[in-house]
Order: sequence, then C-alpha cells, then structure tokens
Amino acid sequence: MHRWEIGPVLWVQDLPGWLTPIMWLASAVGTDGAVLALLATVYWCVSPRLGIRLGLAVLLSAGLNAVAKLVFHAPRPAWIDPRVEALSGERSFGLPSGHAQTSVVATGVAARVLDRPAAWWGAFAVAALICLSRVHLGVHFPTDVLGGVLIGALVLGGHLLYADRIGAWWRGRPLRAQVLLSAVPAGALLAAGLAADVFWQGWTSPPTWGSVSQAGPSGLTRVTAMAGALFGVLAGASAMRALGWFSVAGTLGRRALRLLIGAAGAGLLWLAGWPLGTSVLAGTFRYTTVAVWIVLGAPLVFLRLGLAVPDRREQAAVSPR
Repeated sequence: MHRWEIGPVLWVQDLPGWLTPIMWLASAVGTDGAVLALLATVYWCVSPRLGIRLGLAVLLSAGLNAVAKLVFHAPRPAWIDPRVEALSGERSFGLPSGHAQTSVVATGVAARVLDRPAAWWGAFAVAALICLSRVHLGVHFPTDVLGGVLIGALVLGGHLLYADRIGAWWRGRPLRAQVLLSAVPAGALLAAGLAADVFWQGWTSPPTWGSVSQAGPSGLTRVTAMAGALFGVLAGASAMRALGWFSVAGTLGRRALRLLIGAAGAGLLWLAGWPLGTSVLAGTFRYTTVAVWIVLGAPLVFLRLGLAVPDRREQAAVSPR
C-alpha cells in the first residue's frame, strides 16, 4: 500500500545535497533525548511553569505515539524499497512519525505560553522543517508524517482546551491523591501498549521488508519509557509544588552549575538502572526515577547548595497540567 509513496520520498531525497546536514540537524532536534534535555533546561533555568506544561504534553504525546506505532506495525521506506537510502538509523515502526507529532505538540505549547504571533509562525516553521527532514532522510513516508501531525494536533488541541481546567482540579486534590492519580495515565499507556504487543504476538516481518527489519522493530520499550517518565513528572511536580517552588533567577554561572549537576544526576541514575534489565517493570522504574530526579530531586539539591532560592509565588502558577 506504500508503493505509491516511494516516488515522493525519492524526489525529496534528490533535493540538493547541501540540505542533508540541515535535515540531520532538524531531525536531531526532534529526538526524544534532545527534547527531554531541552525540557529539563527550561525547567531548571528558564521557567518551571513552562517546563512542566511542555513536559507533560510532550510525554503524553510520545506515549501515545509509541502505542500507535505498535498498533499499526507499519514499515519505513527503506524497508520495502532498496532505492531509498536511510540516512538515519531507526528500528521502531513507521506510522505515525514521532518527530512530526512531538514537534507539533512542543512548538504549539511553547507558542501558546509565549502568546505572540511571531511565536506561532516560528512554531510552524520548526515543525514543518522537522517533518520535511523525516522524509528527506528516508525514514518516513509522507503519510507517516501526516499521521504524526494529525495526532499531534489533537493532543495540542486537547491541551489548549483542557489543561487549565485539569490543572485547577488537580491542585484541589491532596498530595497523596495526586501521586496515586499520576499512575492513571501512565498505567493506561502501559495497558494499551501491552494489549497491542499481545495482539501482534508471533508476528514476523514480511520478506518484502528486506534485511533492515530482520532484527525486529522495537516498540514496547518506548511505551514503558514514556509511561514511567509521565508518572515521574506528574508525581514529582505534585511533591515539588507541595514543598514550595524554586526561582530560576541567578547568574549564568549558577544556571550552568544547575545544568551540570542535574545532568550528572540523571546520567548516574540512568546507568544505575541498567542492571535491572529490560523488562516492562524495569524500564518503567528507570524512567520514573530519572523523571523524579529532574522534577523534584535536582531542584531540592539546587536549593540545598544555594544554586536556587525558594519562590512560593510560583506555587499557585505552576502545577502538573
């Protein structure tokens, strides 16, 4: 069914070669690691409010994307046609494009918070470039990108319509209830991912997909990662709000130290979790731990070391929404 899309992919890949490094850079900006690093930087050094809003929207979107990839089990262009050159290594299924979906959600939420026409135009330009890069690099069909854009638009629309109301309702719950409720969306993502995985149990890639997919596309691992991170951010932000928020004000040197300490802590926790294995439970726990460190642990260390100061004025403005 994807054969008719090979032509457009090849046409985009035939664009001038000097565009390829630009496409690589645009695509790198849309990776999970780059987005999460940017979110942590915003949270620690720019605005906790924006960091939480972006983080929750992006993690929910990424979790839904991981589940959708498992549901559709769709190939990537290079898997079915050797003429397509895969300029970026990808092992997950194709539909929908995670880069396209994440770019729509992340840039849309940021533009909404900034609330300026220039921000919306910038969001459109960044998202469009990332979407084009996925086709140019030979890792997505146009319909993969369109699917990611549509799902991303739905997530963004839901965020714009309901985030404030959900946030107000959330703030009215006691901390214990907030932590327990944090497991609901994370558990729903895990359940959906496991159901899709069971449905496709015993599936093997068609011979027409070629050698690229012989190792078997991965997908459930990303579902557990996003579910664990979503739970960690929700629960950690709830606890941080109860303890009192921190101010991001400070010299560039202090902000740089926050980044250094925060990133080092996240890296150590990430490495410490590898001996637990790659099971669903282990993956969820590892990402939960890192997320709690980013949202709660690191700010408490910043406060303890004098790299940040309490700012209870943010307490009413920042919430897991």
